[in-house]
Amino acid sequence: MSRSGITKLKLSNPDPEIIFSSFEIQKFIKTCKNAIEGLQANPTDKRKLLLMQFSLRVLYNTSASIQLTTANHNGAVACLMRPTFELLCRGLWLNLCATDYQIDYFLNKDRLTKKKQLGDIGKVRDMNLGELAREVDNRMGQNGFPNKLFDIFEENKKVFNSLTHGGLILLNNTFDGKYVTNSFSKNDILLQCYFQLLMAASATTSLLSAFENYDEAEKIIHEFNPIHDTLRETIELQESFTPD
Repeated sequence: MSRSGITKLKLSNPDPEIIFSSFEIQKFIKTCKNAIEGLQANPTDKRKLLLMQFSLRVLYNTSASIQLTTANHNGAVACLMRPTFELLCRGLWLNLCATDYQIDYFLNKDRLTKKKQLGDIGKVRDMNLGELAREVDNRMGQNGFPNKLFDIFEENKKVFNSLTHGGLILLNNTFDGKYVTNSFSKNDILLQCYFQLLMAASATTSLLSAFENYDEAEKIIHEFNPIHDTLRETIELQESFTPD
C-alpha cells in the first residue's frame, strides 16, 4: 500500500528467456500460417471447411497470446488458454467424429450435440469439452497426438476454468501482496508458451493431414521438434531451481 492507502500498479519487463522463447514460437506460428495459406476446400465439404476455420482461429489465438506474452500481459494469455484448446477440440471433433446430422445441427443451431441413442427421447444434449477431447482421442487412436487431448483437459480443467472465468488462480496472479502486477512466475509463463506451441503445431499438422498434405505436415513437425525440446529443457531447468 502507498501512504494514501491506495494499491499501486507495478510494471515489470519479461525475462530474456521468455522473450527468446516467444520470438521462436512466433516464427514457428508464421511458418504454420504459410503452410496452410494455399489450402482450398470444396465448398460442399463441410468437415474440412470447419476444420480449416477452427485451425486458423487456433493460430490467431496462439499468435495473439505470444504477442501478449512479450508485452507482459500474462493474465490475458492465461484467459485464452481454454478457448484455444476448445477451438482445437471442436474443429477436430467436427471433422473426425461428428455425423452429418451433428454438423448440420451445429451450423444451424451453433451447438455440438451428443449422438442420439436408440430409444432416446426429448431434448438433444450438448457435448462438453471433456467428451469432445475423449472422442477425438479415440478416433485418432495410435495416430493421435503424443499429448492426449483428454489428458490435457483432465490435468488442467480446474485451472482452465479459473483462468477463463476470473477465478482465484487468475486473481491471485494479479497481486503480489503489495502491488497490483503480473505476478505469474517465470515457470508459469514458460508453460503458457509451451501450451501455445503445442496448440499451433497440433492444429496445423491436423489440418495438413486432413488435406493429405503429409509432406508439409512432416516439415511442420521438423520445425516444431527443436523449439519444443529447447523450451521443455528451459522449463525443466527452471523447475529444478524452484523451491517447493
